Amino acid sequence: MDKIHSGEQHSSIQAARRGLGPLALAALLAILIDGGAYWVLGRIELGQTARILVALAPLVPDIVLLVMILQRIRRLDEFQQRVQLEAVVVAYLSTGVAVFVYAYLQKAHAVGPLNMELVWAFMLVFYAVGYALAVRHYQ
Repeated sequence: MDKIHSGEQHSSIQAARRGLGPLALAALLAILIDGGAYWVLGRIELGQTARILVALAPLVPDIVLLVMILQRIRRLDEFQQRVQLEAVVVAYLSTGVAVFVYAYLQKAHAVGPLNMELVWAFMLVFYAVGYALAVRHYQ
């Protein structure tokens, strides 16, 4: 039984690694466009219409990345999908709590304004924690 389960797990890991190149490329492109838009909006004087277009520029690559991630998750086996779901739930709920706490700290004049980089950092850290908790739970 262990050999069968081990073989299934190995093939699941191989399947998960397939297609990583295009996903990594899409993620890199989305990051560059997001960063570029942020940089342009912070450093270059533009008219209102141009500023709105630059602000919306990351939308398409971000949606493409989202679709690619969802397609990749849908190709995982049910166990790996469950682990991903639990990791995302932990990240979502923990980020919500962190943002509320940050807002209270901001009202107390203990911290500066909340920026998107901090929210992304919260989400990434909490996703990693959620993933580790889910994996540990199912061992």
